[in-house]
Amino acid sequence: MSKVQMGLLTLGALIIIIAIILIAAATSIISWYETIPFIIALYGCWLIVTAGITTRTPSKYARSPFSLFGWGICLAAIGFGLDFYYRGLQLIYTFATVLLLLGILAVVAALKTTQKKPNP
Repeated sequence: MSKVQMGLLTLGALIIIIAIILIAAATSIISWYETIPFIIALYGCWLIVTAGITTRTPSKYARSPFSLFGWGICLAAIGFGLDFYYRGLQLIYTFATVLLLLGILAVVAALKTTQKKPNP
């Protein structure tokens, strides 16, 4: 997939995420103050998907798939953590979510460093 198409694909996904969240808030599925955390969290999930897509054909000057995955995990942790906080759950659930997602990031980083590199 070319670089321009990936940028357009990401922009389209962000617009779809915003539209779905606004529809969910308008129909009272979620409250209005939860819209921003859900947009952040779902965009983080999209970045994780994008990291999986770009592992096949990495671009020379684009972000690495590992970087996209890391940013996706961080955004998902922030978004879901804010949502837990806004829903009135105890603060320990927010910390547990952030620790869980950072643990996933640490496991992926460890697996990335143990991959065998081909000999030249």
